[in-house]
Amino acid sequence: MNAPPPAAEPPDDGGGGAGQDVSRLWQVLAHVVTPTTFIAAIMVYFGAVRTNTMYARLGVDQSMLGLSLQDYALRSVTLAAEPLILVLVVALVAPPAHAWLTRSAERHPPFAKWAVRVMAVLGVAGAAVGIGSLAGWRLLPPYASLGEWRSLPPYAGVAGWRPLPAYAMPLCLGLGVFLLVYGSSLRQRLDPRHRPSATDQLVRRTLCMALLLFLLLWGITLFAQSRGEREADRMLAGMRSLPSTVVYAARRLNLEGPGITETALPDPGAMYRFRYTGLRLLINSNQRYFLLPACWMSDPSARAIALPADDSLRLEFGVFRLPPDCPP
Repeated sequence: MNAPPPAAEPPDDGGGGAGQDVSRLWQVLAHVVTPTTFIAAIMVYFGAVRTNTMYARLGVDQSMLGLSLQDYALRSVTLAAEPLILVLVVALVAPPAHAWLTRSAERHPPFAKWAVRVMAVLGVAGAAVGIGSLAGWRLLPPYASLGEWRSLPPYAGVAGWRPLPAYAMPLCLGLGVFLLVYGSSLRQRLDPRHRPSATDQLVRRTLCMALLLFLLLWGITLFAQSRGEREADRMLAGMRSLPSTVVYAARRLNLEGPGITETALPDPGAMYRFRYTGLRLLINSNQRYFLLPACWMSDPSARAIALPADDSLRLEFGVFRLPPDCPP
């Protein structure tokens, strides 16, 4: 009876086991973190950063507002649409673009070598712009008026160039790193002699993905902060867009601020004896009314006012088209 042949040793896959483990990990994450969950989380985060920045600029700490996750998500619908659409379009276009570029590299090596050189140049330029922005040189070609140029920081006035928006810095850095890593991967496909081991590839791709996700989150944070600051400035510049508010109180509240007027009502039997005008409603949240003086912009020391939303006060709202009579 012939003995069975010895079992063949499994071929060395060059780190395929590690790759399979990562593949299983991504499958598990895909089941846990669905696209809907990812989009909802981004919207909540974007809305929280934007809303907290806006109200902090108006003198109200976010801890006093008591906004829920749903409030943050709803407040980010219009503003988070642009970055979310951009991210989803990139995620939709990237796989077929990668497949086409890989096939072209295998069929036309000269074209692939030219593409690698272009990626290297663009990657170095993007990384240089991002790193230079970290050092304070946030520059772009001019597109502002002379008056705006004069208000820029000294480092930004080189040859009439305008500073790059803060949120563009991590995006430039991330795009530069991605082009450099992707170009290196394409070059390794053309020349197997420069191909690293499977373990090195796994470590490099993991670090690259972590860095890109961090830079994307950083860019979204800076973008949300800039939108919050812009919304606060727009709100302050157009105070007439906020509802005009009249507060009636049973006791004297001693509300002080530019444009606020206190009037003692003559009827001694009235439920509310004092009236306060010259206020604008900012938000009603966490069982409180947050108000701003109508002449907020005329006094650097003006403060936001928080009043309880209960029966001790009566508030009347309206829209006044005429500007308030603010002190000089």
